[in-house]
Amino acid sequence: MSRAPVPPTFGGESFSCAHCGALADQHWFKVIPEHFQKDKKPSVCTAQMAADLRKTLKNANRDAEDFDERKQTSLLSFLDRFDKNEVTYLVNRHSVSSTWEMINLNLSQCHSCKGFTIWVGERIVYPSHDVAILPHDDMPADIKPDFIEAAEIVDSSPRSAAALLRLAIQKLMPHLDEDGDNLNKSIGNLVKKGLDKRVQQALDVVRVTGNNAVHPGELDLKDDKATALQLFSLVNIIVQSTISAKAQIEAMYANLPPGALKAIEKRDS
Repeated sequence: MSRAPVPPTFGGESFSCAHCGALADQHWFKVIPEHFQKDKKPSVCTAQMAADLRKTLKNANRDAEDFDERKQTSLLSFLDRFDKNEVTYLVNRHSVSSTWEMINLNLSQCHSCKGFTIWVGERIVYPSHDVAILPHDDMPADIKPDFIEAAEIVDSSPRSAAALLRLAIQKLMPHLDEDGDNLNKSIGNLVKKGLDKRVQQALDVVRVTGNNAVHPGELDLKDDKATALQLFSLVNIIVQSTISAKAQIEAMYANLPPGALKAIEKRDS
């Protein structure tokens, strides 16, 4: 079973990178702007410009008086980064300090591929974000449509997506031999039956996140995209910890030798 991607979340310590798709730690940066001097204008570094610079550096005369090996190494490192991602950085040790700090504009950098993601508010604006939010393979058929619909609308309406995910948890209860009419009571019953404490905590996070007076399936004015994305992960975790784990253990048990199964049955009787 493949692991479902972890959707990027604003301020998240780790998630599936919008560049390489790897689940990796993320490093966060503020943006400090520096104005251009009067005779300078914005420019774009193109692939051709990068290729020309690499050729120039390769042919540089190392014996020349003005040869700067440290600068050449820095520029080559920049070109390696630029080959992978068009949004990267160039080391400038003589930058003029700025008194400005941009608000609602931040960068995250993937620890795996070193690519930068640009965030405006809590929204990714670069690169094009297409990390799929997939339901767990073992999610019951009557719940998957709610999960998929929530994934389709999370960008346009995170509150509606969060409401659908809470509804999905309520609909999961009959699959765990609970009626689900009162989610809090159902969770309590599952705890009495020996429900793993971590699964109980995940269920309560889904139930309570936002306004704990809101019933599953109802809109919560406090829900934002970060909350909704957290709920996607929790719903999949709950399915894995309850339905999948049970099915996997039952399958392994059924594959025991017939003699061992009879001995166990005799022991328990």
